[in-house]
Amino acid sequence: MSDTPSQDTGFTAALKREFLLYRARAADILISLSVLAISMVVVSSLFSAGTLRDMPIAVIDQDNSSLSRTYIRMLDASPEMEVVDSLVSPLEARELLEQASIYAFVVVPKDFRKDLKAGRQTTVVAWHSGQFLTVSGNIMKSLTAVTATMSAGANMTALEMQGESRFAADVNFMPIQAELRTLFNPFHNYQYFLVAGLLPAMLQVFVMIWTVYLVGLEFQNGTAGKWQATAGNVVNAVMAKVLPIFVLSSVIGLLCLIWLFAIAAWPIAGSLPLLIVAWILMIAAYIVLGLVFACFAPKLATALSVAVFFTAPAFAYAGVTFPQQAMPLLAQFWTYILPIKSLLKLQIEQVEIGASLANSMPEIFILLAFIVLPLPLALYKISARSRALQASA
Repeated sequence: MSDTPSQDTGFTAALKREFLLYRARAADILISLSVLAISMVVVSSLFSAGTLRDMPIAVIDQDNSSLSRTYIRMLDASPEMEVVDSLVSPLEARELLEQASIYAFVVVPKDFRKDLKAGRQTTVVAWHSGQFLTVSGNIMKSLTAVTATMSAGANMTALEMQGESRFAADVNFMPIQAELRTLFNPFHNYQYFLVAGLLPAMLQVFVMIWTVYLVGLEFQNGTAGKWQATAGNVVNAVMAKVLPIFVLSSVIGLLCLIWLFAIAAWPIAGSLPLLIVAWILMIAAYIVLGLVFACFAPKLATALSVAVFFTAPAFAYAGVTFPQQAMPLLAQFWTYILPIKSLLKLQIEQVEIGASLANSMPEIFILLAFIVLPLPLALYKISARSRALQASA
């Protein structure tokens, strides 16, 4: 192909050129799509259970009474825990805990039954690893609930034996009772906030990396001048370059939403069309940011490194797993320059909370700003670099 532009120029000619380039790089595209698809399937499968169940714990029963065995059966009956071993030595239990064979071990003290029968306080000691923060939190919550139930039963039985009625014993034992009601995600299902967040997080990495790679390759290979000459102008060149990425990524995004809300039949309390629009705007936003990174970085390798640094940890900064308000100021600033933060905020509002359209529109405007504001700068820089390469050819 000659360096001199042919008379067949314009958007169509530029798009034909892109399809030829895609055909030449078919293996790279296939590998990238396969990695993305496999990652999404693995993440969806990993959290398919939704909630943590049957986490292994061990017990050391130093009392070995009917009451201590009842307590252990209550621990085992809890959905979150499964008693997998009954041990004698705390050292043996600690070794299993260090090997992550169990997540906690519970020591039922000697004279457990005698102290309860006599109305004396007894202490059940539970050792757990704070390294596994989510697992540890769920086990401790379940252990506390089981222990409180056992304790309440023992105290109420003692009060009834003193002649109080069942109702009076209940009131005297717990005069103030808290009733907690969860408005959103009441089942504490990990799918609703992890899978629905991780899928767009993986997609945004793919979108930005591919945009940076395809645009940066033109500058690295010295073909940017030919690219713009074929298109006739920079707008046609960029539109033809990013259109296949946009269409392919939008199809993947729509398939994710179909999987979540049609096939898996997740309930959605708000507007699905607004959520679809937000996903598409997020894809467009990362394409535009990819253009910025590709045209301002001196080398393709540098642009790809910056793109990976920008997108890979984005989910951690999006305010889903760790509250944004608790982050340091620098981390909060980082959160605001991530388009995925706006998407996930809108997604939570529409899927779980059922917020009004007016309440979620600011996130739509933010996503639009990520597209509209950097785009003129990217087009100018791409045009300038392309002309410079064409002049030096």
